Amino acid sequence: MDGGRELLTGGVLMVGGVAMFVTALGFPVIPAMAYGPGLFPKIVAVGLFLSGAGIATEGIVGRGAALKERLEVLPILLLAALIVAFILALPWLGFHIAGTLVLIGAILIFRGSWLTAIVFAPIATVLVHMLFYNVLRVPLPWGLLLPIAW
Repeated sequence: MDGGRELLTGGVLMVGGVAMFVTALGFPVIPAMAYGPGLFPKIVAVGLFLSGAGIATEGIVGRGAALKERLEVLPILLLAALIVAFILALPWLGFHIAGTLVLIGAILIFRGSWLTAIVFAPIATVLVHMLFYNVLRVPLPWGLLLPIAW
């Protein structure tokens, strides 16, 4: 069946996006704020849904065969393993260390340079922390860096 994988993958992503959005609707509202902890998950959920819709459309249109030829399974599996490692290491290492290591790994998995990984990963991690902590008011775990937490 041509395009079947794309339809299945896209459908799963769309369902996941809807589930994430519905879950985020139940997050508490913070008084005196126009947004709360559910904003970022809702944005990600919409992106997940739209990505799934795009993948499913590729399967319907039939261009999925060319995509399958370029698709490498190993990087996707490694990225999934990185996400699991991040979840397990987050409480112990903290967001800054775990996030930086995962971003370095992800950049290298997708053939980025070491220089890009070493420069971009810590900067991106600190920016994401600032977004969560200062804008969304969602604390992230400090782990090993707790003695220097700001």
